[in-house]
Amino acid sequence: MSRNIANFSEKSAFLRIFVFCLMLLMTGFVFAQGEEEPVRQAFFASALAETIGYSRESAAFGGGLALGWGTGSAFGVRFLFAADPESFFFMEFLFFMRFYIQGSDYNTGPFAQFNAGPVLYSLDKPERSGYGQLSAGLTAGWRFPFGQFWFVEPALRVGYPYIWGGGVCAGFRY
Repeated sequence: MSRNIANFSEKSAFLRIFVFCLMLLMTGFVFAQGEEEPVRQAFFASALAETIGYSRESAAFGGGLALGWGTGSAFGVRFLFAADPESFFFMEFLFFMRFYIQGSDYNTGPFAQFNAGPVLYSLDKPERSGYGQLSAGLTAGWRFPFGQFWFVEPALRVGYPYIWGGGVCAGFRY
């Protein structure tokens, strides 16, 4: 019984930290609204939701954050925490390099992206990382702008050790 309470409190602590990070990210939305016409909108931040196939049996579902900088080509980091229905948990911390297909003055439209970084996963408990591995893959997506600061990006990816992934992120740029 006490072990279940300890597991709940560890999961609850992780959720509190995750929600706090999302709230900090959303404070940027308020400040981004008051700006006039910026010269370059190079920085972007987004929240993401993704379905990813780390096994042949089932898909994992999760969410995370992405931060990046650049126009024409961009680089950044993304964090994803996900779990599948069979108690497989993982965390990705990926670095990415993105190229917008329309050219060096764009930060919207179709893009191709290379991802690489560590992934930690556990087969039984989310609070215990049992295994670590390097991850690498390719992503293709499209950034749809909404107004001056907001965007939505659907994307598909393939790579290793995951087989496939697909998701959407929504965010702002300034």
